[in-house]
Amino acid sequence: MIDHLKQTSRVLRRKSSFCNLLYLLILLLSLDFYIGICQSQDVPDPLMCTITGQVTDKQNNPLSEYIVSTVMPKDNVTYAAKTDAGGQFSLTQLPVGTWNLEVRHLSTLLTKREVTVVDETEVNFVIEGTGTVSGFLLDFDKEMPLPITDDIKVAHLANDGQRIKRIYRGKVREGYFEVRSLLPGSYRIIDAFEGYVFSVSDLPMSVVYPRGRVEGVEVYLKRGATVHGVLIDSDSGQPISGALVSIASEKKDSAYAVGSLAHETETNSNGEFRFSTPNDSETYYAFTVISSHPRYQTHRWRREMIPNKDQYALGELELKPVLSLRGTVTPSKSIGKVDGLTVRLKMHDKPADFFRAAAQPDHTVTTDFEGNFLFAELHPIDYSLTISQDDVIIAYLESVNPEAKEPLLIQLQKLRTFNGTVVDTKQRPISEVQLLSVRHSKDPNGHGIILASTLTDTSGSFRMQILETDPHLLSVEVSKKGYLSRIYPNVVIEKDPLLVTLEKGYAIRGRVVLPQHIPTDSTYDVKVFSKGSDMTPSLNPLSLNRPLMSKRFGASEETFVLDGLFEEEYALYITGEYIGATGINVEATAEDKEEWIVADQPTMTLKGQVLWSDTAEPVKNALVLRSWYPWDLEKYDMSMTLDRFETETDAEGRFAFSNMTQGRYQLHIRAVDTVWKKEIGKYQRVYIQKQVEIPRCSENTHPIYLGKVDGTSFTNDE
Repeated sequence: MIDHLKQTSRVLRRKSSFCNLLYLLILLLSLDFYIGICQSQDVPDPLMCTITGQVTDKQNNPLSEYIVSTVMPKDNVTYAAKTDAGGQFSLTQLPVGTWNLEVRHLSTLLTKREVTVVDETEVNFVIEGTGTVSGFLLDFDKEMPLPITDDIKVAHLANDGQRIKRIYRGKVREGYFEVRSLLPGSYRIIDAFEGYVFSVSDLPMSVVYPRGRVEGVEVYLKRGATVHGVLIDSDSGQPISGALVSIASEKKDSAYAVGSLAHETETNSNGEFRFSTPNDSETYYAFTVISSHPRYQTHRWRREMIPNKDQYALGELELKPVLSLRGTVTPSKSIGKVDGLTVRLKMHDKPADFFRAAAQPDHTVTTDFEGNFLFAELHPIDYSLTISQDDVIIAYLESVNPEAKEPLLIQLQKLRTFNGTVVDTKQRPISEVQLLSVRHSKDPNGHGIILASTLTDTSGSFRMQILETDPHLLSVEVSKKGYLSRIYPNVVIEKDPLLVTLEKGYAIRGRVVLPQHIPTDSTYDVKVFSKGSDMTPSLNPLSLNRPLMSKRFGASEETFVLDGLFEEEYALYITGEYIGATGINVEATAEDKEEWIVADQPTMTLKGQVLWSDTAEPVKNALVLRSWYPWDLEKYDMSMTLDRFETETDAEGRFAFSNMTQGRYQLHIRAVDTVWKKEIGKYQRVYIQKQVEIPRCSENTHPIYLGKVDGTSFTNDE
């Protein structure tokens, strides 16, 4: 690679193309090619040196992807390097002497400097941006500049257009804003102005070029409510600075509790925060404020809005400090080393609440030389605690709560040796069988854990060290592909080895005829259920008749094999994105016979429109949940993963579900009606729920009416 670049350099030089060579090297760097240092072979190697440094902007933000280069005057060989994420660069193997360093971005020269180097020299560059963005803050209704005089912030965006690389500030005078000294790149306004909110969430993005000027940017604002308050420590009463505070307005016609994020800010040195949020009484009826800080428990406050009110003083809001948990591990006869142990906390699986939504679910630390450990930033909830060494659990506490504030003293328990042999029905050893020892939890919200795992060797033998556990809480799972898995509950670890017999599984072999119109790169699923399984659709998230086995095949694969089954009859279904579910009864056998399955029925689309029965107006943002058949489910589906069967109505109250099999489905519709009650001075939010049945999937749009006229009862939720 180096020799090739040297030859290229000489050819280009003979063609008087120094400039072309320079741009060639810069282009190669921009494409992330490896570039060796080019050095003339016409003179002996002089003493070499290195130039290192950093490229930043005027606000000391590191600038990445900038090219730092220099040219040896004697033979026009170019040395170049690209700055990393920290703005750092390094030019190595330079002869001692005086060099002219240049900094470029996208082939544009930004600055240059003459540097004399001996040995290792550090050179830092501060790049002053030359771009400008200017425009107007306009009233959304009147389309006239707003009388705003303030500071403004714009974000320099990363290449993906989402992440913020750095923030620049400018001035607003009577609605006209201007931000100068911008580096090349994409920018978007991220600031909010007291009493105003952006009228659209997707603000205009401006692309700035070197020495370029983007003028006439229009940002439309609406009047909003100003929310302010002070965060204080619940123990000391002192203000909390640097806390992140966000606000979200809740929409009246949405079935979801919290609307989209409107703005966020940080508390100042006095713990104060102030920002604005949408308060259009026709659209919003409440707002939620959430605060988070590394040393305090995340908290949420919710307030109802009052029509025409534009100031909300929340006063002093208390935050409780996060909790810590200390402990010490003491050795046992079998485990004498207590340093470097892995201690893990895992949040209990109790019903989701605010802490589960805001707190970190897992924490991991290691013990020091004396066996001490410390967890910080915990919330007042229950955790399970495990201690492991070399991936083997050596201690387990089913439930700990940092609110107790007492240090834990954990005595390591004795490990028991669990060994045995796995054979087939002819008493032949089976290798590479996986064995898992599982400790179950007595607490319904706690966690079961895998104490240890291993594989059998070539003689079918296994050996595990297991934490001593009550037999009724211990089970061993034995599995290998092609064999029938076994679970041994209530395991008593005896001195005698355990002999495990695995029975070879039986197989279902099939040949499928699929619809001709489906794409060749699509797939189909083969799902197996117990014979006689209830295959009626359900809306109950706790009613999950999941398949015993599910395997995916490419549409070009006409045959399939499912093995590891018992020798009995099963209900088998073929499903796919473009394939209506087709089911037959099949038997798993040791024979090579194939079952022919014709699954050539297409899927259907269910369309509907939700309307208020009193006014026939469309119900927008209503939540529609459709029932599912067992063949719609995956083997590991849970009630929390069924959101793929949900959708929202659009502005016309319409919704659609695609890729459905023709049949009977139920729909559960939840809508919201929010009205202002003058007599109580607050909003009354009314949830309207209705279950309807759609007889079959078709291209027709099914009208569905909600409201008192059709007999649906209202449920008040204030």
